[in-house]
Amino acid sequence: MNDFLMSLQQSWQESTAPLRQRWLLLAPREQQALKVLGICMAVLVLVYGIWLPSRHAAQNARAKYSSNLELLQSIQGNASQFSGSHSTGTGSVLSVVSHAAGVQGLTLSRIEPEGEALTRVWLERADFNTVATWLATLSTQGIKLKEFQAEKQSDGKGVSARLVLSR
Repeated sequence: MNDFLMSLQQSWQESTAPLRQRWLLLAPREQQALKVLGICMAVLVLVYGIWLPSRHAAQNARAKYSSNLELLQSIQGNASQFSGSHSTGTGSVLSVVSHAAGVQGLTLSRIEPEGEALTRVWLERADFNTVATWLATLSTQGIKLKEFQAEKQSDGKGVSARLVLSR
């Protein structure tokens, strides 16, 4: 390691030797002017090359942070609207049932609400496995199956079902 540093120092001295000789040939007044110019250039590089870009980046980061914080607060404030009755099961039985059916791709042929807590549903030509998945989803949202009647279609394509669901 020490040899490497020594060789690096020697190559530095060899490459800067012509500049040092030229420096020594300058008048003291010219040397003074170049020193002042060098200091000014160093200050300009520090200000315009390091400090201002860093300051600008920090301001942009603060602005982006504030914007993202406002967005987060807005989303958190509106979260109840979007999660409300559909995903947490806090709405009426009718709204939870119809939303869950849409998510599963089921078409409800008839739906009759009986108050806020009870709903009668009819399905035609529905895939039985899809109906079972839909009912499992409803149970996780607090909807209970009170009655269930299903008949296989005569052509073998799906089932017709009549259900009574409640909270």
